[in-house]
Amino acid sequence: MPAASPASIALAARLRQFDEADLAALIRARRVSPAPLADLFDLAEALLDDGAIEQALADLPRASLAALATAGERDPEGRGIAIAELAAALDAPPEAVVDALRTPLDRMLAIADGDGIAPEAVTQLTVPAPVSAALARWPGRGLPSAGALRDVAAPSPLRPVDVDEIARLDRQSAENAFSAAVRIAELTRALGAEPARLLARGGVSLPDARRVAAAAAIPDDRLDDHLALARALGLVADTREHLIATDAASEWRSRTVLDRWAALADAWRHALPDALREAVGGRAAAGAGDRSAEFIDWLYPAADQALRARFAALARQSEVLGITVDGRVTTVGAAALRDGGAAATASLAPLVPPDVRQVYLQHDLTVVSPGPLAADLDETLRTMADVEAAGLAGRYRLSADSVSRAIAAGHTPEALVAFLTELSLTGVPQPVAYLIDETARRYGAIRVGMLLVDEATDLAATTSIRSDDTVLIDALAVDPTLGPLNLTRTGLHRLVSRLDPGIVLGALIDGRYPAAPEEGEHPIVASRPARSSRGRSPSRPPASGPAPDPVVEAARRLHGATSSADAAGGDAWVARQWELALRAKLPVRATVRLPDGSERTFELEPSGIAAGRVRGRDLAADVERTLPIASITALDVPDA
Repeated sequence: MPAASPASIALAARLRQFDEADLAALIRARRVSPAPLADLFDLAEALLDDGAIEQALADLPRASLAALATAGERDPEGRGIAIAELAAALDAPPEAVVDALRTPLDRMLAIADGDGIAPEAVTQLTVPAPVSAALARWPGRGLPSAGALRDVAAPSPLRPVDVDEIARLDRQSAENAFSAAVRIAELTRALGAEPARLLARGGVSLPDARRVAAAAAIPDDRLDDHLALARALGLVADTREHLIATDAASEWRSRTVLDRWAALADAWRHALPDALREAVGGRAAAGAGDRSAEFIDWLYPAADQALRARFAALARQSEVLGITVDGRVTTVGAAALRDGGAAATASLAPLVPPDVRQVYLQHDLTVVSPGPLAADLDETLRTMADVEAAGLAGRYRLSADSVSRAIAAGHTPEALVAFLTELSLTGVPQPVAYLIDETARRYGAIRVGMLLVDEATDLAATTSIRSDDTVLIDALAVDPTLGPLNLTRTGLHRLVSRLDPGIVLGALIDGRYPAAPEEGEHPIVASRPARSSRGRSPSRPPASGPAPDPVVEAARRLHGATSSADAAGGDAWVARQWELALRAKLPVRATVRLPDGSERTFELEPSGIAAGRVRGRDLAADVERTLPIASITALDVPDA
């Protein structure tokens, strides 16, 4: 961190007025490392570090930079400049200048007069000298000067006149938009069925990434972009060790394809920096995009690698959503950028097939949807059939396993047939009816239950597996895939296991046996044992709270130090200011309360501090004075 300066000590005094939430927001916004921060002076010095200033300037839009640079140009020592004077120099209304300064003010790159007043009432602005100095060095680094920031106009967008090309872009846009809504829905289902393990270095483990990508039919190199969109909308979230689907995902999947896409588009749009969203939204036109990269370079002239990577990710996501195609804005994209996702669906609707509510039920046990199946019907059909292909022409397959799953979930054979009869355009073929009847007849041929306490003790077991069909019991006893269950035969019609009934039931169902739980006072739910940390994550990750947030802890620590200083009557704060001025060899202006109650101000050069007293050379009288800290009512460091 840099040495203390008049600017950092003044900034620390301003930071005393921040509460914990404000401090945490500032630390995050300025990307300050929270670990070394012991007090507000540390934070102030970190904020005014040259590297931290350059990093903070990197993602500011041109209007904000022009306001800061012009203020610094006219007031390089940071004594303050009137907003009216700054507005005149920028040839802009004062309201527009204050609006451009909102982010710099939030990040303490500039300080406005009158804390707590409305932004439109700001009349005076101070840009700390280190910030002005950093901007003054820009021309030497090939970055625009204050004059260039003010005067160089934005590149105009180029618009093609080929309407056929725009039509092609719009067709591809609709295809991408539809695919995004379908694929992200499948992605959330895959994570809902089995969360993905997160790596310590960040990202999803490779086996889980491949599993989720395959389940959602997403190319491996586009999975991160789809996950980013799902995260932005809150459909998936990170725990300490896993990536999981949230409760919001289920509600989102119940919407139409158009409404799902609109929500994703809005989440993407809101992820754009405010200045970029407003500027691009105002320039958006179908087919535009030839100079979009040039425009972003103009809007963010100091963009660093992190910001460019963020823009690149947002550009890829816009392609996923169909907002752009081949880097060019589509008709749907222009509407989304200007007015939001819901408004854009009016342009998208004619290009996307409507939901259907009936399907073709075929003799080979497949179910083919002639269009996107309505969300409520799709959800019900998935309880009794496995999805082979989701999307425009959805394909499902009925099987003994899938029908058993539906019966286990509480559906009767009659209810299944009734649903399929209403859903099918071709009636219920005889093979489908036979499958349901036969599966229902065989369902529960093997019953899994919990042993009574006395019997469990005698047999040293927990779970009973019984069947009236001795052939099934014989098959279970010799099946090598069931070896981990340690099955022991105790009779002609029964086996026992030491494992939990839920695990045994899950293993038998996975082995495609017609197993069902015994009816009783202890409900049994099929489950799977947790897998090794070297393999896939468990179906249900262990409960774990969020990791401690170092930024929140730092904000609490800084605010606590300030509160302690205030409780001590300000003596600790004065002492810390004096120590910093002493270390940096800075003169101070001390206001001292005399024994008669009057006050006197001294210009001092600090020389020591000990035992509740400070020493310093009086610059006016050229004598050393020793003052009780408790008598100092105000202490500030004048600008050099």
